[in-house]
Amino acid sequence: MDLDSWVACADTGRGRQRAAALAVGAVMTFLLGACTYETSPVEQPTPTSSSEPGFSASKPEAWGPGSPYYTNNGIPYVGESTWPSPVRVASFTEAKTGVVYVDADSSKIVWESWEHDTKEIGRQPWRNAGATPVGRMWGEFRDIVGNPESDVVSWVETTDGQRGDIVVVQPSTGRVLARTPIEASPEQPVVFASVDDHAVHYATGTDPGGSGANENIWVWQWASGEDPHLGRRGVAVLDVSGDTWAVAGGSRISFERTDGSVLSSVDASYGDRTYFGGGLSPGGRFWFAPAYGLVVETSTGKEVRLEHGFDGRYGWTGPEELTMIGPGLSVCSAITGNCDDPIDAPYTYSAFGLPLN
Repeated sequence: MDLDSWVACADTGRGRQRAAALAVGAVMTFLLGACTYETSPVEQPTPTSSSEPGFSASKPEAWGPGSPYYTNNGIPYVGESTWPSPVRVASFTEAKTGVVYVDADSSKIVWESWEHDTKEIGRQPWRNAGATPVGRMWGEFRDIVGNPESDVVSWVETTDGQRGDIVVVQPSTGRVLARTPIEASPEQPVVFASVDDHAVHYATGTDPGGSGANENIWVWQWASGEDPHLGRRGVAVLDVSGDTWAVAGGSRISFERTDGSVLSSVDASYGDRTYFGGGLSPGGRFWFAPAYGLVVETSTGKEVRLEHGFDGRYGWTGPEELTMIGPGLSVCSAITGNCDDPIDAPYTYSAFGLPLN
């Protein structure tokens, strides 16, 4: 069923899902930073250097797909310029049709198109009271997730101050395409790995600062009307995107299909400095090994070294693009390893955010 057909189906009332199960496990690693939900600056932004030589591409700064988006102390930027909209952003993600952000002041979830049309599509995503900045990778909660190749986003609703359903929303229309309740206890955080036109992958757990590997990953095939179910049982999962699973086992990380067939594998150290939901590119074609500055093509194991490393943070900002922070901000191609000329970007260690893709 394609997305348009599903929208028609959802409008008739058949888009509601129900789940009954409990997942446990920890979903984060390498404790760093505070969260992007901070409402006041912790320190003054300090521009990073852009003097490193050897970068080849031009720097895209126009509002639109493929430009480098980020926030610092709640102020949203595209390239070296602030967004046209005068908002403070708590967290944000990128969809095929535009940017979706949580307004830090109003708690509204807003879609802004590439033509600057705006639409309120929801309210503040739920996060449990125990979800403190400590134990969050890069200061990001991963409580809302999008996909640069799809017109869908997903989050957990907040209902009367309590955790509500997981929803899949088409941001360009604001339509709720599907929803499902969560049977796990309310104190357990829900951390998203990925969303696309067919499925949502997420984990629940009680220790947000724990290991990045999780043995209880939920698969919700929302477009086909299925209930969420536990995926690969008995394996430690680092990330899921598309039909690619990154699985930790012994001294290796394997890139596998849902049925367990192995595509390729790399040394376990290729998972150092990664975090749940941040290793695989949207769609699962690539894996980033931060400790080595390498991108791995998951289907073949082919490695590509990036021109630009990072001192601060990194994040997948497209199916083939990585944004690297420090020194400067640079967007790198996972296919060629080439990186844009770094730009001067205001960077506050404890209050910086990249899109949650």
